[in-house]
Amino acid sequence: MLTLVWFKRDLRIEDHEPLFEAARQGAVLPLYILEPDYWQQPDTSLRQWQFTKDAVQLLHQQLAALGQPLLVRRGPATRVLRELMREFPVGQIVSHQETGNLWTYQRDQAVARLCRELALPWRQYRQHAVQRKLADRDQWFAQADAFLKSPTISVPQSLPWLADAPWHEGLWQTPQRRELALCQPELCQHASGLQPTLQSFWQSRSQWYQRDISMAAKAANSCSRLSPHLALGQLSLRQLQQQTYVQMKQTPDSRQQQALAAFFSRLRWHCHFIQKLEDEPQIEFMPMNPLYQGMRDQFEPALFQAWQRGQTGYPLIDAAMRCLLATGWLHFRGRAMLVAFASYQLWLDWRPVALHLARCFTDYEPGIHYPQIQMQAGTTSINPNRMYNPLKQSLHKDPDGHFIRRWCPELAHLPNEWLHQPWLLSQTLQQQFGLRLGLDYPAPVVQLQQATRLARSRLSQWHARFDKQQWQQGREEVRERHASRKRPAPVSMSAKRGAVASQLALDL
Repeated sequence: MLTLVWFKRDLRIEDHEPLFEAARQGAVLPLYILEPDYWQQPDTSLRQWQFTKDAVQLLHQQLAALGQPLLVRRGPATRVLRELMREFPVGQIVSHQETGNLWTYQRDQAVARLCRELALPWRQYRQHAVQRKLADRDQWFAQADAFLKSPTISVPQSLPWLADAPWHEGLWQTPQRRELALCQPELCQHASGLQPTLQSFWQSRSQWYQRDISMAAKAANSCSRLSPHLALGQLSLRQLQQQTYVQMKQTPDSRQQQALAAFFSRLRWHCHFIQKLEDEPQIEFMPMNPLYQGMRDQFEPALFQAWQRGQTGYPLIDAAMRCLLATGWLHFRGRAMLVAFASYQLWLDWRPVALHLARCFTDYEPGIHYPQIQMQAGTTSINPNRMYNPLKQSLHKDPDGHFIRRWCPELAHLPNEWLHQPWLLSQTLQQQFGLRLGLDYPAPVVQLQQATRLARSRLSQWHARFDKQQWQQGREEVRERHASRKRPAPVSMSAKRGAVASQLALDL
């Protein structure tokens, strides 16, 4: 039987169950569909396009070494698949399950309808610990751990040649996009960097992971930097987690052992967040707690533009955004800080904020992105409101100003005492340091303390629009749907409100 293996965001040959099972059953036709409509979606960007193109080309080479190179076709998936059914005697389609944006969800629905029309079996395998059609979150982490500890899948020894599949550059005509240019080539990550990045993390960089993960100037080196490769499936999470455990046990360095243990622990959160989007696809557009719908409908374009360009007048905020624009990557605390500042001090709606950041991230993973955005924006009702103070964060996370000086070079010559709060410079000091506030570097777009007080007031006023019972019921519904529990949830959540805190052991 000829099996068509449809690669999507699983661009690897290791730990790839659809490929292994297809090769075990007979001839294999590996396929990647380049879908132009996807690359016109508002959460995609040219930097993601380039990384994807390079990853697909590497996959093409890996498959060619096994005997059958990757077939790349361009167009809507349903049209491409229908055409291939006429060209080849395909008996079944296999792929990994995908938890992506709404566009990919609807595309998969269309492909499923086509397969039913053609009476063509389509089997989808689990790629992560995410479970489709999950009844509840009871014991979820235990079930996820069981999957992630299960044996990885071997690479097929060979693939019998079936069809020529030359690499056509013409297929990869760059889409016309106005939103976001490519990263600076010397600063961005490349798909070919997977193995060097992985090895350098095991050998040296990981020893500083736990200490530097939130430090603005050091995190780029001390974090794993594997997220783009995970997002496109060049590396399976199961494979990475098991390799991390082995490295953790083998290293004689106790500091590195502790750091890898922290990294291993954070890997467990990957599928926890993707499961949220799998269970509720509309959280790409709607707040997890519907009571927050409309809270930030008033939108100020000038504030949004200042934020997305790194021109807010708050050095650490601006440095974080400029770093992201140039490199496609930012450490977690920087990401959280950008969302919180936009959501509270600037009072911007989370949806345009989410779309801009999605385009910025080379490692954009929808299932992690949207739950994290909502958590930082305070629309889940089960997470505390995080109103980061950008000045305090600046002093704690970049005390020597290395990060700010790199990404805000117009401030580089300021001494530390003024670098973190240049708005306090008098006219005399501005002349002394050669910095003109409002010209060389913007004055703050909002006054920090006033904006924070206003955000708290707006939150209080919004909460007052609904009674406590409505908020409690909303929180319980979100917990019941999205919180991973070590024991079953109460049968009647509303009847046992007083016991919820003690009965739920939330892994959040």
